Parts: sequence; C-alpha cells; structure tokens
Amino acid sequence: MSATLVYITAPDFAEAERLARELVENRLAACANLVPRIVSTYWWDNRVCEEEEALIIVKTTRELVGDLIAAVKKSHPYEVPAILAIDAVDGNPDFIRWLHGEVRPQ
Repeated sequence: MSATLVYITAPDFAEAERLARELVENRLAACANLVPRIVSTYWWDNRVCEEEEALIIVKTTRELVGDLIAAVKKSHPYEVPAILAIDAVDGNPDFIRWLHGEVRPQ
C-alpha cells in the first residue's frame, strides 16, 4: 500500500478550511493539514506577483488523485489552482493502512 500527498494552495484560511472539509467529508482524503499563512511568489499575466495564501496538505491514495483534482478544480476560486500530487516513498505502515480505510473510491 502507498500514500499520496497533495499540495494545494488557497487564497485564504477560510477557503482552505472549506476545501479541506469538502475533501475529507467526500472521502477523497483521509486527512488534510492546513498551514494558515504562506507567501507565494509566482508569474501571472506576464508579471511577478506576491500574495499571501493558505496551504492544504492532503493525504490520500494514488487511485483517488484524479477524482480529488477534479473536485478541487470544480470548487476552487482560482482560475488555475495549484494542485500537485506527490507519492510518498515510505511511511508508517499503520498510518498508511488507516489512510486506505478512510477514503472511498467515487
């Protein structure tokens, strides 16, 4: 069994909370961690931007990543939300078993 972490940025903490709760309630994620304040520097519309955002780190399975990305894109306020799936190389087997028991295929 394996685990996948999904990195998602949101415009603010309230939006991050909403997205995290939606993903967990819909069983696309077993858990979501919220980091209330990050500063992102990026290119957009041919200029460098710097914005405060919130970060969501979601724990899920590789099998659910496609459904999770689709759900985030559907309800995220950004035109192009940052969503990156990162496969975990190793981890606590007990935690990974728990994770698999908490998510459900759509």
